[in-house]
Amino acid sequence: MLNSIQHDVVFNSPGNTIVSASPGSGKTRTLVARAQYKLDSLPHRKCIGLITYTNAGADEIAARLITQQQSDVFIGTIHRFCLEFILKPFGWIYKYSKPKVISYDELMEFIELNHDLDLGNSPLDELNKIKKTLDGELDQSVSLYNNLSLSYVAEIFYAFLKEKRAIDFNEILFRSYKVVSENDFVVNSLANKFYEIAVDEFQDTNIFQYEILKTINTRQICTFFLVGDEKQKIYRFAGAIDNAFIKASQDFETEVRVLKHTYRSTNNIVNAYSALFPNHPVLSNESKYNKENFPLIIKQTTNDNHSQTILSCVDQFVKNKCELSEIAILSTSWIDAINVSRALRHKYRVVGLGALPHRSNNTSTFALLRGISRFNYSTSMRNLRIVKRNIDLHLLENNLVLNEREFTQATNTIISKILALDKSVDLICGITSLKEIFDDVFRINHCAFEEIIGLIDVAESSLWTLDKYLETVSGVAGITSNTIHQAKGLEFDLVILNNVNEGRIPYQAWNAAERRREPLEPENEADGRTLFYVGVSRAKAALVILHNWAPSLFLQSVRGK
Repeated sequence: MLNSIQHDVVFNSPGNTIVSASPGSGKTRTLVARAQYKLDSLPHRKCIGLITYTNAGADEIAARLITQQQSDVFIGTIHRFCLEFILKPFGWIYKYSKPKVISYDELMEFIELNHDLDLGNSPLDELNKIKKTLDGELDQSVSLYNNLSLSYVAEIFYAFLKEKRAIDFNEILFRSYKVVSENDFVVNSLANKFYEIAVDEFQDTNIFQYEILKTINTRQICTFFLVGDEKQKIYRFAGAIDNAFIKASQDFETEVRVLKHTYRSTNNIVNAYSALFPNHPVLSNESKYNKENFPLIIKQTTNDNHSQTILSCVDQFVKNKCELSEIAILSTSWIDAINVSRALRHKYRVVGLGALPHRSNNTSTFALLRGISRFNYSTSMRNLRIVKRNIDLHLLENNLVLNEREFTQATNTIISKILALDKSVDLICGITSLKEIFDDVFRINHCAFEEIIGLIDVAESSLWTLDKYLETVSGVAGITSNTIHQAKGLEFDLVILNNVNEGRIPYQAWNAAERRREPLEPENEADGRTLFYVGVSRAKAALVILHNWAPSLFLQSVRGK
């Protein structure tokens, strides 16, 4: 059921539409309703494009949308959109070879080969900083960990990509922008193919994505439906442009519509996150929790009692009959999230960072395994659609092609074979069996499983069976421990925000020589405000904020709410 504003933007906005959606205001519901409305009146030989920020976001939308034919709608990230509709059909213009996306395993190989570079604790994030500007020059506006020479590292990395005959995600966007910006017939083709292109999480759009969409819009053939919230822009470090909604309002020639009802949280939580922005829209709270008066809990902890405080909070939640899947502990860093998981998983099932006996694996192989595990433990058409989407993505990233019959056979075979496994076996044996199934179904070597086996501590592996592993991978019925960034778009009954400390949120560099923090940069303050806003607004019923002896400056705004 849509409210009046949602109904108006879905059914009564025939041209370009921009929607600003505060937390819990029904953004995804509105986006899906609009897509469904456009699908129901889809002209012959046209399709709908739904561009999401993450594959998880694409899964969520795909699970809700009813389509007659898969070819009627594209749902995926901007990188997949560019591969499928720009580089593969038009890359020949610049003699780009068939695009092969650098794999997670190859990126890890680069890091191991160049360990002397010292890319810090988040080497993949550092490599993601290596990107080009619109004119094709190396973007020098970023700095690498430990003040490494950006030009030097980029030279080594680009040589590695050339050796592997592969491109990374940043190069996908640059090449796609070049193809679109320099070839009118490509723009015409894209504009005529799509009836409407919708973009979720529009506030995190980067300059390449923005310019590609803006160029398609110049043809005034297909329409655009842009949805997001400037107050939740937490990916500036990944290239999100400033003032995306103001720019789009001018370039796409339409006003910004604001959703003014929220359906998620208690009034105390709504008031807390609203207080972070002086011009925050006044929201009408239609949540089922709007009559509840649970106070926000703000606690100071020490190094000695921090983990025990988190465990005690969780114990109290569970004692009050809260489902584990409705509890989340969100941190500002992945290291903190992993430490939380390690402190909890001896007593509770945990999902997210640190829940597994090895580090996270960001491959399409592991994403597919997660989807199949979720389907096996929670069988539904929604989860089956997610499995099919992940198979599609796995094929795309590995340059594999299956016809419709082969695709259906691969789907049925991999699900049934994994379901038939003896899940009481030890973990190493079980992962070896998973690799054999994946290799057999797709006829390629899945070295991601070999890497996983190599990362598992021998002592800890004895504590895991394949059943426990797959259930944890599925993310079903466990406490979420993750970063605030990774929790974007999610919601939980009970949320603990971990280590909301000075220097963490907002970020302030530590001057070790003078034993003080550097002055707070305005950009860091703005980024910290949006990150804290996202963290607070994940909570529906109860919110606990933990800090050390030096709390974040943002706690002044939410105390007493």
